[in-house]
Amino acid sequence: MKLRSPSYLWKLLLFSILIGTLPVIVLGTFSYYNSSLNVQEKVNESNKVLLQQTQMGVEQILRTVDNSATQFLQSPIVSKAFSKPITNQDFEMVHELYKGIATIQTYELGIKEIYLFSLSKKWVVTSVGVNEYSSPNFIPQLEIFSREQVGSFWTRGPNDIPNSSETVYFVKKVPFNAVNPKGIICVALSTDVIQRSMAIQNRKLGNAFIMNHNLNMIHRTDGGELPGSDMSGQPHLQPLMETQANMGQYVSKVEGQKVTVTYRKSSYNGWIYVSVASNEQLNEQNRIIGWITLLVCFLILIITLIIAWIGSKRMYSPIQSLYAVLATVASPKEKEKATSELQIIGERVDNLIRNHSQILSELRGQQTQLREFFMHKLLAGEISHTDFEEKLELYGVECTWPSMSLVAVQIDTLQNTRYEEKNRDLLMFAISNMVGELVPGEHRLVPVVTSDSQVTLIGASEQGSVLKQELFTLSLDIQKAIAQYLGIRVSIGISRPFNTFSHTRRAMQESMTALKFSVGLGQESILFIEDVQPQQNDLSIFPHDKEQALFDSIRAGNLAQSEMELKNFIAELFASNTPFQDYHLSLLRLLVNVLKFGQELSILSDRIAGDESSLIQSLFKLRNVSEMENWFWTLFVKPYTEKLENRRETQFKHISEAIIDIIQREFDSELTLENCSARINYHPHYVSRVFRQETGVNFGEYLTQYRMDIARKWLIDTNMKIAEIAGRLQYNNSANFIRSFRKTVGTTPGKYRDQHGGQS
Repeated sequence: MKLRSPSYLWKLLLFSILIGTLPVIVLGTFSYYNSSLNVQEKVNESNKVLLQQTQMGVEQILRTVDNSATQFLQSPIVSKAFSKPITNQDFEMVHELYKGIATIQTYELGIKEIYLFSLSKKWVVTSVGVNEYSSPNFIPQLEIFSREQVGSFWTRGPNDIPNSSETVYFVKKVPFNAVNPKGIICVALSTDVIQRSMAIQNRKLGNAFIMNHNLNMIHRTDGGELPGSDMSGQPHLQPLMETQANMGQYVSKVEGQKVTVTYRKSSYNGWIYVSVASNEQLNEQNRIIGWITLLVCFLILIITLIIAWIGSKRMYSPIQSLYAVLATVASPKEKEKATSELQIIGERVDNLIRNHSQILSELRGQQTQLREFFMHKLLAGEISHTDFEEKLELYGVECTWPSMSLVAVQIDTLQNTRYEEKNRDLLMFAISNMVGELVPGEHRLVPVVTSDSQVTLIGASEQGSVLKQELFTLSLDIQKAIAQYLGIRVSIGISRPFNTFSHTRRAMQESMTALKFSVGLGQESILFIEDVQPQQNDLSIFPHDKEQALFDSIRAGNLAQSEMELKNFIAELFASNTPFQDYHLSLLRLLVNVLKFGQELSILSDRIAGDESSLIQSLFKLRNVSEMENWFWTLFVKPYTEKLENRRETQFKHISEAIIDIIQREFDSELTLENCSARINYHPHYVSRVFRQETGVNFGEYLTQYRMDIARKWLIDTNMKIAEIAGRLQYNNSANFIRSFRKTVGTTPGKYRDQHGGQS
């Protein structure tokens, strides 16, 4: 059968890849998503911290200015000055005011100018002069500052004032919460110091700026909207007007791009610190993380593919081997198209199981016959004690019994019964079944029927009179059961106890002999051989095993072995001190068995002259062992062995030549040992042994070698393709042919053709 493509391997590989890739894809996606969130959270937290640091840096400057201005306002000289107008005679007081202003106006704080303005006395003092000698143009703005509701505040000046975009103003009234204050102090702070504080963090923070509570721009670092610009119309800043939270963060869009807005509302002066960070930079980092994740996942997938391929091949290997073996097994569903190797394997295994069950069923049916067969061989003395012990498991017996006896049951008569003589065989079969039921299975072997008697070998652990009493009780039960159910009378003969299976044949003869005494003792007799024949005859003088070994060596055609077995037989026959007439009987028995052996095998010795009576007379004239050995060797053993050897050689040669002829004529057809053996009417096992003995190789090796010889010839003499040659020589595919050719010839067909100048 042609092997299918390994579809199950691909299914297994795809499943392994799926199992391996799904977790990687899920894990990679989760890792990317989780990493992106972590980066987003860390960046957002960083922006919050940076904005907080920016606020703290700016407010530190503002608070310092606030504290310095407050201390100056609380000084006695300022309080005194606000209570009186300034004239030319107050130069000392003005000088003290200059000194106070100079103390506040330091480079580090970035104070551009300080205005001390008396609302009641209408004078103004700056670092450069008094009244018209100071900044008279700024007095209207100071009056506007004084009308604010709060007592202290930070603000930007109007845009019409020069350099207003570069200045923020701190205004504080005196008294602080008075409805009509005496005066105010106004500190003009350069935005450069705010710029410096914000610039430190601006590279990390994104676009940062400061607005007042009305969302008017105070200051920004990126040069966008001008200070004082109204930012309330910006969509991304709308949530700042709606929320009451002092700090927070949200995502919005600026010109179509996503941005993260971080804000903090100052509790000190109401300013709003805002950071607008574009998410593009964050997305760039996420893309880098994504590419790294994708690369790692890709490497893991490559490794998964390699492991999946190797693992699938390893897991598929036993299935492939099993499939290759079972694909050659015929299946009743052969014509149905199978979808996978497992289906084919399942069908073949199912077929094998059914065949196995069928064979077991047949064996169980024949097991009874097999047990009876070995039992008959044991009763005939054709099987040794050791060989039969190996078959005890067949009878359900674990070990031999210490003591055994043979019980033979014989029908006394069928006269005056409802049975006829033709029913005797059925009655014996029924008696055998009844004995099998009455005697426990662990104490007997299978009951069998021999000629007109039913025989059972019974084993027991008891001996002597105890065993005899048990056998007698059992015999009574058997007689009663047969009389009750069958309505006939039987007599029973019991042999002497024995402890080895090699004595079974003698026990059989003893039980049959005991039954013969029932003629004079009447019907329904139970006869022990030791009661009717106290003296035990030596029935074992005839060496059956040696006789069987002699016949086996003759059948094998081995002269040397036959001669040795004949000497062993004679030696054992004369080994014991037995009366002379018993020797004659044993020799006569051997003669009869030898003649019977030759007749069964259709062998007659040319050296045998006269009839059987003359042979017996010649046998009885022999006076010593040497003459006996020579007589049997010359007349029977040697001629029989030589004729069987010649016959076997002729037969073996005929068988091997017939098989070789079939191979040479039909090498390009499907040949098997079974169909070749059937064509010459011999069993395949026998043909296999004969062919190997005659040729030195088995059938398959010879067939392969001859086909390889034909292949070599075709490769040189023809232009046939290798695939065509493989098909002609009954190979399923070219690969099998090339493998077989290389194993036999030592090279591939293509190289062989090139080396020998074949046609291409």
